[in-house]
Amino acid sequence: MPAAERRAAAAMAELDIAALLAPLGPFERPPAIAVAVSGGSDSLGLGLLLAEWVGAHSGRLHVLTVDHGLRPEAAGECARVVEIFAAIPGCSAHILRWQGDKPAHGLQAAARDARYRLLTDWCRANGILQLAVAHTADDQAETVAMREAHGSGAAGLAGMPAVRPEQGVRLLRPLLPVARASIRAWLEARGQSWIDDPSNTLTKFERIRVRQSLDAERSARLLSVASQNGSTRNEREGAAARLLAGAGQIHDAGYISVALGSLVEAEPDVRATALRHVMLAVNGHDYAPSLAGLEDLPGAARTLGGCLLEVQRGRLLVFREAAAIGAPVAVTLGWSGAWDGRFALQVASDLDPAGDWAIGPLGERGVREAVDRFGMRLKRHPVPLPARLALPALWRGEHLAAQPHLHLGQGLAAHLQPRHTVTTCGFTVAAGRPHTIYSPVPC
Repeated sequence: MPAAERRAAAAMAELDIAALLAPLGPFERPPAIAVAVSGGSDSLGLGLLLAEWVGAHSGRLHVLTVDHGLRPEAAGECARVVEIFAAIPGCSAHILRWQGDKPAHGLQAAARDARYRLLTDWCRANGILQLAVAHTADDQAETVAMREAHGSGAAGLAGMPAVRPEQGVRLLRPLLPVARASIRAWLEARGQSWIDDPSNTLTKFERIRVRQSLDAERSARLLSVASQNGSTRNEREGAAARLLAGAGQIHDAGYISVALGSLVEAEPDVRATALRHVMLAVNGHDYAPSLAGLEDLPGAARTLGGCLLEVQRGRLLVFREAAAIGAPVAVTLGWSGAWDGRFALQVASDLDPAGDWAIGPLGERGVREAVDRFGMRLKRHPVPLPARLALPALWRGEHLAAQPHLHLGQGLAAHLQPRHTVTTCGFTVAAGRPHTIYSPVPC
């Protein structure tokens, strides 16, 4: 290898993980981080870099590898990941499995959703706030190329953010500024091999076709587009977070209120961003609806994107639309899990096993039973009627068994745990009533 190429390879092989993590903090002392590792070059490199950094700070690294059950080789690849990291002090490794039937169509999207659900569920269950994933500059260019092809606006062309709340954890992308070639050079310099997933060559997937079409010049242009739009997005989301920190409240009955005056006085883009995040936190959807028609905020109550919006006493109240919640779902005694993207629920294990138990919205039928069977007085109840209708309830057959927010019956515990945080920076305190939305300044 010529001297110039050796110097270039050596430079590529130097990756400063501390510098890459610095803008993504702060971190606990000592740090506790989870990282998703498939065994491919990007994720393996990130896992080994984080192992070095965590070790230097006397922390813990939790390596999570997902077996999607789609290829017979996957089990062995996951076992290899566990073997590599189990030998590193300060690391633990865990295999997560995607169980159940796989869809015939939209497999990549379904696998991604399942992967993130498994990863974030594990983090929440084990008290881990930080989850790192190995998206690179190459992935960012591909993402922007696809969004550009689909006509995305400025927010979409900002690409993937380096930090984003994801179902109760902080999703970190430390390698977004790093090219895949640099990561592979770093691994090769340490004599570390990796696994090449054969699905990364299947041109039936749009991302693979885009990947194969990109050259260095176009990738550089796409990354410039992402950087420019990302700066604009960060400024707008920071302003929206500060607005909500000062004017918003999230109530433990699963709705959000915002001072109307603060919304009206805000810049249109900031107001729209704040409203989108509020609605995502309330409806639990993956994407916010168009806000066309909401220019006149003090207008009559309206439904939009699974939410009900009303103005009362100078505040905009955003409720979950009860009619948009799915039908009750049968549960077993002792069941626990997320419900409607807003609540974490736990069904008692000592109930009558002969009952036909289900979880569903309280609805009008449940409110009637609350009055007729449980003697609840409605007139001065602090939880507004639209919020009551959308609360989780435990049903036994056709009858209401429990609703904890209204102190009705027994057998169901619930606490607010929105799938989406109310802001993309700062955090929401999950204790107290109403809860407070915090945002650092600057964001």
